[in-house]
Amino acid sequence: MNTLSVTRRAAALAFAVALSACSSTPPEDRPSTQVAPGTQSRPILSADEAQNFVQARYFSSMNKDEAPWTPSSIRIPQQPDFVVGAAGGEGVTHTSIQAAVDAAIAKHSSARQYIAIQPGEYPGTVYIPASSGSVTLYGTTDNAADVKITMPLDSETDVATWRRAVNPSGKYMPGKPAWYMFDSCQSRRSATVGIMCSAAVWSQNSGLQLQNLTIANTLGDSVDAGNHQAVALRTDGDKVQLNNVHLLGRQNTLFVTNSDVQNRLLDNRQPRTLVTNSYIEGDVDVVSGRGAVVFDNTDFRLVNSRTQEGYVFAPATLPNVFYGFLAINSRFTAAGDNEAQLGRAWDVEASENGYAAGQTSNGQVVIRDSVINEGFNATKPWGDAAGSKRPFTGNTGAKDEKGNVQRDLNDANANRLWEFNNRGVGSPVAGE
Repeated sequence: MNTLSVTRRAAALAFAVALSACSSTPPEDRPSTQVAPGTQSRPILSADEAQNFVQARYFSSMNKDEAPWTPSSIRIPQQPDFVVGAAGGEGVTHTSIQAAVDAAIAKHSSARQYIAIQPGEYPGTVYIPASSGSVTLYGTTDNAADVKITMPLDSETDVATWRRAVNPSGKYMPGKPAWYMFDSCQSRRSATVGIMCSAAVWSQNSGLQLQNLTIANTLGDSVDAGNHQAVALRTDGDKVQLNNVHLLGRQNTLFVTNSDVQNRLLDNRQPRTLVTNSYIEGDVDVVSGRGAVVFDNTDFRLVNSRTQEGYVFAPATLPNVFYGFLAINSRFTAAGDNEAQLGRAWDVEASENGYAAGQTSNGQVVIRDSVINEGFNATKPWGDAAGSKRPFTGNTGAKDEKGNVQRDLNDANANRLWEFNNRGVGSPVAGE
């Protein structure tokens, strides 16, 4: 027998087996094909550049003398301070979440207050005010669907209609802790309440923790495909944690802001939020706002029942701040075929053609080590900016004499929306 021919035959067989194994491997389990610098439509970070975009960097303080925030896992006590559930239930102290929150804040304690919520659906808004102490709200089972906070609210609602819907029985009254939040919205002189007052749950509590529960703005598909911001959760506080939380809505499902107690966006504050093991669903600008948010092991789902237009992220990062939203070890799923987009910058201060480099917000996002499905537009995964409508411009930099890419990752003349090491059908970089 010819030894050479046997060797060739064996090599061919080994190659065929390897090829077969590769073709049978699901796309999300195959190695990433993303290579820096990417294209102007889809910029990709190098491994060296990606080292800048980790949780510790996002959780650094604007005060250079202060150490980064290093959150630990949410701890659930054996005995909560308050229990929400049906009247007469074991250990129940309140039948509404808002009443328990009011009682926790009214203690004026610097110690964390724990509110356990028994399974059930709890209609109506929940407002958690700023205070000297932090609050933890958690479902008593490990199933986030067992506790559901629901409210249908629309940013396009007039103030009088909003007031009747949110406060029908006077749960927000002068002297109660959350009155100032309600009053800031009911006192608006605009035709509609706007995004700032469209949340089912709104918190200004620093150190807030949420675990094992669902928050849904149930406006859903009852409105057309126009601008109907309908926030499930809005949070303004610093050092906020969500674990095993489901956020359901359509437009602006999760809204993070750096607002003060006057309900105004600021230019000198960077709140920090950690979201783990969670699920977020919507259609347009599903996660939006201003602050540093890290998503770890989180599922993002874009639905197209109301509109074919879809964006996951809409950051309004301050121009002098380097970190906005980071998604790591997460999954991005969109209905439809190759239409949805991963996000767009929200130039919140600018009208059309009004973007001013270095002055207007310039949203910052990194999606890394994650899976992107076929519902996303691989050719144009990032959209033109909301507000100014400036076209998306990725920064591919230039190569030096050694072939290394050189670029300013915070160039105000380019977008700051990046990817690194992503997998799945929607992740390959298309040629330009």
